[in-house]
Amino acid sequence: MTMQMQQSLAADGADTPLRVFAISDFPLLLAALATLLAAQAPRLVLAGTAAATPPPLDALAAADSDVVLLDLDGDAAPALALIRALAARGGKVLLLTRQQERALQDRAIMLGARGLLTRDTDTAQLLTAIEKVRHGQLWLDRDATGRIFGALSRHGGMPLPDAASVVPPPLSEQEKKIVAILMANSGEPAKLIAGKLHISESTLRNHLTVIYKKFGVSNRHGLLGYVLQHGLLLPA
Repeated sequence: MTMQMQQSLAADGADTPLRVFAISDFPLLLAALATLLAAQAPRLVLAGTAAATPPPLDALAAADSDVVLLDLDGDAAPALALIRALAARGGKVLLLTRQQERALQDRAIMLGARGLLTRDTDTAQLLTAIEKVRHGQLWLDRDATGRIFGALSRHGGMPLPDAASVVPPPLSEQEKKIVAILMANSGEPAKLIAGKLHISESTLRNHLTVIYKKFGVSNRHGLLGYVLQHGLLLPA
C-alpha cells in the first residue's frame, strides 16, 4: 500500500479493521485475492474465502464481514441468488469480473450489489472501491449507471424479485426533477447538475439536504444506491 493510501485510510478515523470476505469458484483468483487482502493488514483484514457454489451463507454470517468481494464470472444463477440474499441482509457486495456481459452485470447491480470492478482495475482502485462501498457509496462507472437508469425508465421501475414493494418518499415536483437529473448524470459535478436545473449550486445543495433526509441517506451515492437497489423510478 502506498504512503498516500495509508494516510487516506488513517484520515478516515476508523481504528476497527475493515473485514473483507472473498468469493470465487476459481481457486487461483481466490488465492490471489487472499494474498492481496492479507497484505493490507492491519487496516484491512481477510475475513474469509469461499467458493460461490454452494452459497457460503453460513460462512459469511460467521465471518461478520464489512464488504464481500464476489467473482461474477462463474455460474451466474448462484451468484445472482447470493447477491440477492446478501442484499436482503444489508450486506455490501463488490463484484469482480473479467467478462463484458453487461446485462448480467446490470442485473447484479439491480439485485443489490454495490459496485463493479473490471479486469482493468489495479490494486489501488480495488482498495479504494472497498473503502467506498464499506461507507455506503457505489462504485459504478458512468456507462453502467446510464444503462441501469435506462432500464428503470423503460420498465417504469423494476421491483426486485421476492422483495416487498417499496414506496418512494413524498417529494415535491422540483425534488423529483432533481433526483431524475442526478440519476441520469450521476458522474457530473454539482455545478453542471445545477446548470441543467437552472438553479445555483447553493440552492441545489439545500434541495439535496432535504432529499437525503427523506431517503434516509447521507450523500448522492447513497441516494443512487437506494433508488437502484429498490428498483424505483422517479420521473421528472
